[in-house]
Amino acid sequence: MSENLTVHLNDDRLHDIRTATAFEATGSFAVVLNNGDAPVHVHLRLDDELSSVASIRANNHFVGADTARQVNVEVEDGPRPVDGQLKIVTGHGAETDYVSVSIVDPEESEETVAVDEALAAPAPDRDRDDDADGGLGGVDPDLGANAPLAALGLFAVAVAASTALLADSAVVLVGVGAVIASLAAAGYLLVR
Repeated sequence: MSENLTVHLNDDRLHDIRTATAFEATGSFAVVLNNGDAPVHVHLRLDDELSSVASIRANNHFVGADTARQVNVEVEDGPRPVDGQLKIVTGHGAETDYVSVSIVDPEESEETVAVDEALAAPAPDRDRDDDADGGLGGVDPDLGANAPLAALGLFAVAVAASTALLADSAVVLVGVGAVIASLAAAGYLLVR
């Protein structure tokens, strides 16, 4: 979404409108209605040129005292640039202001991303059966990094088994079974 167009209402006097005289957007944008100390009805209208590529879901808006309201202007694909007028009316016609709006093409981005040439080389094949694995005979060299986890798992199985032997309860046996099943699944995932 492009930058917002801010409109100040009721700042100096009742139904007063203060905003930029011109606004430029590359796509959809919001009209932010910042209201002062009195509630106000605001009517927003796009002229024919802007209506060819943009639309406002509702034209009439109530903005309470000391509040802000955002009205989205949806910009569709179409010819660019498009220049037109946004009409802003307060107090049922008491005040009217216009903003010259230009819908332009987004500038072409010249930003590039640096890519390391090492990314172009294919990844090493982990399924090879040659001696590139350090003579481990097809064993994954990362398996040694999982040895502490495997030892902890074996310790948990030993504790679970000894608890099952000492306790004579069906609940404990179900718990021990769950621990052993969880450790078996974790072991499978480590070896896989």
